[in-house]
Amino acid sequence: MRFGDMLRQARSAKGLTQAELGAGVYSDHFISLLERGLRQPTPDMVQHFATQLGMAVQTLNWWVERPSAEDQPALTTAMFAANYARDMHDDALAASEAEYAADIAFEQRNGPAWWDMSMLHAQSLIALRRLDEAEAVLLQMEKPSLMVASAELRSVVQGRLSTIARASGRLLDALELARRSAESAAELPEQSPARLQAAFILIAALSVKGDLDEAWDVATGLDVVEGAPFVPSLLIARGAWAIGNVAFRRGEVEVGQEQHALAARLLLPQSDLVTWAEFHRASASLKMQAGIVDESVRESLGKAELGLRLVGSPSHRSELTLVQARFALLSEDLGEAKELLDAVDGQRTLLDFESITELEDCLGQYHAAAGAPSLAARHLAEAARLYSDAGAEEKARELTEQIRALKGRGVR
Repeated sequence: MRFGDMLRQARSAKGLTQAELGAGVYSDHFISLLERGLRQPTPDMVQHFATQLGMAVQTLNWWVERPSAEDQPALTTAMFAANYARDMHDDALAASEAEYAADIAFEQRNGPAWWDMSMLHAQSLIALRRLDEAEAVLLQMEKPSLMVASAELRSVVQGRLSTIARASGRLLDALELARRSAESAAELPEQSPARLQAAFILIAALSVKGDLDEAWDVATGLDVVEGAPFVPSLLIARGAWAIGNVAFRRGEVEVGQEQHALAARLLLPQSDLVTWAEFHRASASLKMQAGIVDESVRESLGKAELGLRLVGSPSHRSELTLVQARFALLSEDLGEAKELLDAVDGQRTLLDFESITELEDCLGQYHAAAGAPSLAARHLAEAARLYSDAGAEEKARELTEQIRALKGRGVR
């Protein structure tokens, strides 16, 4: 009897639904594919199902029908399914399908396919905020395996690891990994996509940590001005986005507006709806942090909401709600701000480090405006603690100064 039949029988005997068997790790759609015999499990999947079913791993392994090492159509089909799930913005299914395809590629000793599918697996897990799992996949890719990683591939893996460390609040690790990514990419042509992407990740790591002068040096050293030869417009847009981010954080508002206006012209929703929506969310947020509350902010929020309503993940939508709460605060609509902040506060598990600290800061600003300075100081202190623990001492000091100002008004 094939694996799928046995899995379905064991699940039914336990009284579990497909979603309960997947337990948020594997989508119910992928469980259905397994039970219909359209997929076979990887070793990690077997371990997961054995735990959920309370059975021995070896028992489930007896059910598995491994694809033949010569079965090339199986790998082709698996890779197509993984890429299709990615294109449909189904991160949970893409993660499962990519894990399955990477396992087949490994069995067939197909290094390039294994690398591509492992990277898609990691990227999908990052989008799902399953950061520990994504980090484990990427660390496995760093080890000697089916293929010797080129400078470009090393840079890409180190850059993804930096992104995970930054999202987890390990800012010193994120900066070290971003520097390693940039060093690996330094062997590549100056305007190669991987080299530019490594620079963008380094800029982000420096900015979040608060090292704005160094971030500015890296950003202004990028040769990605509009019309630069041999540089795709998307990379020029990302360069403008990165430069504008640092400019806003440094208080150079005019430069920030110019760069974000360039990025807005070059980023098109029909090319990449997620990136387009995420840019407008980020742009609105940074403008507000720089003290701008105008029609351009309102317009960016509208575009971000439109795009993320169609293709955004739950974490993307929670982050947008947080930016909308900031807009309501600055517009002095405290009722709307409270409703939005309460919604985000109830979804903290979906937020990365930057968004959690932003949430604490917004809660502090809300309570200060609502006449509750003690609560305001409590939330600002939590944001300061998070930054300090993460290694961003300058940002922690800025928040501490705000707390002192509140205490100067009689808060104890």
